[in-house]
Amino acid sequence: MTGAPGDVLWSRCLHQSSRAMAVSEGSVLVAERNSRLLGLDPLSGEPRWDERVEDCWGTAVVAGDRGLYLSQAGVLHCFDLATGQRLWATPGLSWCYHVTVSADVVFVGGWRGYRPLMRLSLVNGDRLPLDETPLVDLGPLAWPLPLRLGRPGQNQAVLVAGTERSVLLMMASSGTVLAEWSLPQPIRIPDGDAAYDAGPGGRIAFLSGPRTVMVLDPVHGAQVLWQHTRDVRAVPPLLADRTLWLFDSAGIAVVDLDRGLVAAVRTHSYGALTAATRAGGRAWFAFADGSLMVVDRSGSHTMVPRLLPRIDRMAAGEGGLIHAIAKGHLVAFRQ
Repeated sequence: MTGAPGDVLWSRCLHQSSRAMAVSEGSVLVAERNSRLLGLDPLSGEPRWDERVEDCWGTAVVAGDRGLYLSQAGVLHCFDLATGQRLWATPGLSWCYHVTVSADVVFVGGWRGYRPLMRLSLVNGDRLPLDETPLVDLGPLAWPLPLRLGRPGQNQAVLVAGTERSVLLMMASSGTVLAEWSLPQPIRIPDGDAAYDAGPGGRIAFLSGPRTVMVLDPVHGAQVLWQHTRDVRAVPPLLADRTLWLFDSAGIAVVDLDRGLVAAVRTHSYGALTAATRAGGRAWFAFADGSLMVVDRSGSHTMVPRLLPRIDRMAAGEGGLIHAIAKGHLVAFRQ
């Protein structure tokens, strides 16, 4: 796919302001109007199906051939991703926001400690037992992260951390805790968003306290990757190979982990950071004034011509595209 970074391929008006979007290979799931959930072709933006849900302010997740939507009203819907057929719906999940799928299990919970973690069957939405004893001492939980152990499709697990100084690896199929690692300081949890960046090679980067970047893999556990000299904002660090992008009190810091060098990109004139993602070996940052910046591994950066007033969510997809939600619009543009 040719074209300059930031070139818009397609745009769609959502007729409402919502961040409910999930991007996967072959599909985009997005909330539209006040009570519709759509499955879109990621390359053309054309709708494949359109189904009614309770509201547009919930959480959308893609899991294999299924699309899930947890409405703010507390109903978890499961759709066939190709056809939009509603496979099941489970009510009674009010004050929940996090949705994580691992193997055939859906983990649902609330942020800020509003609702403890629950397990449901991906097959039919039935509730599954979960021993909450290991979770009690974690405090309010970050959004759990699905992991694969061993060969693809086998021994799938979730990573669970809270506002205390430990992180758990839990087997999805049983809820059994497989491992626990101590952290130097509690994990930094963004308000209502993911705390981790799952990078290439299965490495997971996250913040422990205001200046420590941790990396975790199921074999070697949690280790300190980088100790920063300034406070890092509660935004997940972006990790690709041996390059780390951080958003700190001075702007964007690009860390060469092999040489220990840091390139600084000043961003104060653009306002607060509103969204960030990795794509094509570079990091993309959106700001409150509508600016969009691409930063490469050396710290060189390019400003993309303004696409929308303000981007609130970005996700890299297939075909060299990034999908973004801003001010009631969904836009697909080139990486």
